[in-house]
Amino acid sequence: MENKRGAKWSGAKTSVRCPEALDMLKTGMLCCLLDDELTFRWGNSSFFSSIGYSRADFHSRFHSLRQYYAELPDEFILLRQNVLQAERNGGGLEMILRLPSGEGGFSWIKLYGTIADDPVLDTPVLRMELAGVDGLAAEKEGQERLYQQKLHYFHWMLDSYEGNVYISDMDTYELLYVNQHSCDVLGAPAVKLVGKKCYEVIQGRNSPCPFCTNDKLTEESFYEWEFQNPVLERTFRIKNRIINWEGHRARLELSHDMYSTEYKLAKKDQERDALIRSVPGGLVRVDGRDMRTVLWYSGGFLELIGYTKEQFEKELHSQCTYVHQDDMDRTASIMEQSRETGESSMVEGRVVTRDGTVKILMMTYSYVSGEDSWDGIPSYYSVGVDVTAERTEQARQRQALEDAYKAAQIANDAKTNFLSSMSHDIRTPMNAIIGMAVIAQANLRSPEKIQDCLNKINVSSRHLLSLINEVLDMSKIESGKIDLISANVSLPELIEDVMDVFRPLAAQKHQELQINADHVRHETVVTDQSRLQQVLVNLLSNAVKYTPDGGSIGLRVREVPSFAKGRGQYEFIVTDNGIGMSDAFIPHIFEPFSRAEESRINQIQGTGLGMAITQNIVRMMNGTIEVKSTLGEGSQFIVAVAFDLCEEAEENDSELSGLPVLVVDDDRIVCESAAEILDELGMRGSWVLSGQEAVRRVVDAHEAKEDFFSVILDWKMPEMDGLETLRAIRRELGMDVPVIVISAYDCSEIEEEFRLAGADAFITKPLFKSKIAHTFHQFCQSGRSEAAALPAEQAPFRLEGKRILIVEDNQLNREIAAELLKMQGFLIEEAANGQISVEKFESSAPGTYDCILMDIQMPVMDGLQAAEAIRALRRKDAKTVPILALTANAFASDVGKSHSAGMNDHVAKPIELDRLMETLQRWIR
Repeated sequence: MENKRGAKWSGAKTSVRCPEALDMLKTGMLCCLLDDELTFRWGNSSFFSSIGYSRADFHSRFHSLRQYYAELPDEFILLRQNVLQAERNGGGLEMILRLPSGEGGFSWIKLYGTIADDPVLDTPVLRMELAGVDGLAAEKEGQERLYQQKLHYFHWMLDSYEGNVYISDMDTYELLYVNQHSCDVLGAPAVKLVGKKCYEVIQGRNSPCPFCTNDKLTEESFYEWEFQNPVLERTFRIKNRIINWEGHRARLELSHDMYSTEYKLAKKDQERDALIRSVPGGLVRVDGRDMRTVLWYSGGFLELIGYTKEQFEKELHSQCTYVHQDDMDRTASIMEQSRETGESSMVEGRVVTRDGTVKILMMTYSYVSGEDSWDGIPSYYSVGVDVTAERTEQARQRQALEDAYKAAQIANDAKTNFLSSMSHDIRTPMNAIIGMAVIAQANLRSPEKIQDCLNKINVSSRHLLSLINEVLDMSKIESGKIDLISANVSLPELIEDVMDVFRPLAAQKHQELQINADHVRHETVVTDQSRLQQVLVNLLSNAVKYTPDGGSIGLRVREVPSFAKGRGQYEFIVTDNGIGMSDAFIPHIFEPFSRAEESRINQIQGTGLGMAITQNIVRMMNGTIEVKSTLGEGSQFIVAVAFDLCEEAEENDSELSGLPVLVVDDDRIVCESAAEILDELGMRGSWVLSGQEAVRRVVDAHEAKEDFFSVILDWKMPEMDGLETLRAIRRELGMDVPVIVISAYDCSEIEEEFRLAGADAFITKPLFKSKIAHTFHQFCQSGRSEAAALPAEQAPFRLEGKRILIVEDNQLNREIAAELLKMQGFLIEEAANGQISVEKFESSAPGTYDCILMDIQMPVMDGLQAAEAIRALRRKDAKTVPILALTANAFASDVGKSHSAGMNDHVAKPIELDRLMETLQRWIR
């Protein structure tokens, strides 16, 4: 198969330019041929920037991934094995891998790969998408590989050991392993020995011997002893140690016959060779007469100094000139010290390899005089161990500690500066609250004055609450206690929720909104809805705050191609034409407590934490956030994140097939996106950029008896806006063609006027496929008159007269909650702690309480315990009565604990009456 592929590809150019659409992605992507070398075909800009190579430099150095992984051959073998498995199974691959860096070292990445046909080569190729992984996952992967390597080496050492090796279970005494030498001595193969009692097989006993289990056996060192074996009629020198063997607490026993001279000599030779081979460096004998000539070397000496045997003898003349010139005198002094004291000495020095690389070695010297030497030559025996990596790492760690110390100093200074600069922001609402309360008390006979004071107290308290929430949110993130709660999320609903918060803010400043959805093919994803919403609200609210009145704000949702099966790559792009940022401040925008020093910014309330929180949430989602900004011109934020996709039910759009629709919008991107959605629905979409052209197209189509099925019309357009265009269409055609009005703004403001002019339906931007399809299906199935009206809101369930039990230990908080709910017509009962609430519920008649508002932190019995106790009562309403957590514990982990205890929902303090009423409306029946 591979030969055929090789022949097929040999005439084709294997390296090509990355497709333009993929080159723009923020995620690294590359493509390779499926040959033995994994010949490189193309990569996108993000891939090259992530590895520290330019595109041209990479192509000049590497033609395949085998070459690229030359310094990490084991990684390439692992990748190749996974590719072969994916080919055999006909699926994709997913693995954690080290990625070499052009600056040296490597980074850990998660690789998603798919095998697909290449239209140019007409043969399958491997396409890969790279995603970063957190440090804990990378460390775990590295430790696992190192463990497997060490385990393999340990097995090999036991198998090749020239003595007897037994491993037996410490509890059952059953043999778990015997090496070949032991089998020869015992006269039986391993399959007949493993599983039997060690004392029966080796010693012929009926019970364990005292040496098998005693307090001298440890995991730290060997316990040595001699034993006369009556069965084998030999005396053995034995070493025992406790080890973990494949999950068993086991005893490792090494032994050999002490009375075999031939065996002892062979054993000593083997042990000497094994010792030399096991030295993690080089072993050398230096002539003690000149302290420079190397008489003998072994182990990895030549590899250590970077010479071959011939090069060492011909170029260095077997001299120690590989030692760094600046370290020669110090090394000679240490050698002399060994000769004078008769003890081993140690020195750390540098050597220079043949290619000029400087290595740091830990060298030990032991002196042997001529009288004690076998050949009469006084000598220094030296072992050199390469510690370059360790010293480099120590230097890196020292630098990292210094950097961390400096960063900590900077962070502390930033927090100090933050508290100083925040003093005004915190005191302003506090002063307003206190001051307005004093003014209200002084004007008790003036209802208008009291109402004004209360309104200002409400605004100031909400601003103070937002400051506190951001500080607490940042504290949670920095302590690592923030949780992401993944669930199925509808992107259209999420964006609509975001816009509900954002539209009023923009309307107050008369800012223009541009909301677009681009190529969004999968509308339901798996993510944390509240956190993603928090990211978008933070970015959009900043855009509103830092854009002057009458400016422009944009949000664009885009789905980009992803090669990972079951995953989608999305971009959320927020733009504005506001005050922008300087190049000097942009690198610091995501630092906690950081705010630009600019007079206009200092007048805007804020903590300097919003962007730090946003970046941390995006990182927790394994995404990226990029900022582009020009001072005085505006800013752009790009959030790129990958989500798992949810399977969406296939819609039957056959009834829409071939129906013509005209899109009218002055934004070309909106027109093109809407037309593309219409094409996907099987409809015939066309578009124009002005109201005048729309009227002309509609009239021409009518005269040609090719009327449009519907017109999608934007509200705000230059020259001739949507309302004028609608009136003109109705004058020319009457009510024949249904018109759908689209807008990025609140449709309730324009609904009545547009309906009087003849509008049939309203859709808020951005335009998602599901929204458009739903409206057109309504036209087809229910008739235009029924589809024309927006869905009528269901009349709210009346809550007056419903009985609520408020459980709160703080009397003031209990009084506030009770008074607010009484104002809404509720009947209220109170309990000061969880124990009292359980007793009151248990003693009441079934159905007495329509809902329970439960604080969490209370004396005697807390809210979680009380909820569990109520749910455990043997009465029908104990399982159905709504229990709502009304508490200051407002984080995701607290919500999870509330649900686990049997609570239905979670409302954070301080009480926001509208939100509380909405929650009660949802649960009380």
